[in-house]
Amino acid sequence: MYYIIAFLAGLAIGLMFYFREKGKLTAYKRELEKTSVAASCDSSKINVLESKIQVLEKALQDALQ
Repeated sequence: MYYIIAFLAGLAIGLMFYFREKGKLTAYKRELEKTSVAASCDSSKINVLESKIQVLEKALQDALQ
């Protein structure tokens, strides 16, 4: 009888830790995705600005000639 109660208590405690860690892992993955998207967005902004600079440099060279 005590073995069954101890087993169920151990199972409950184990499941509690499992679901807590699973929640932490999900939150970490979500944060990692946000960071990845932000880095990608920053990279895209840099590429757009570099393209604009090239266009302006070309226009300036054309205007000076």
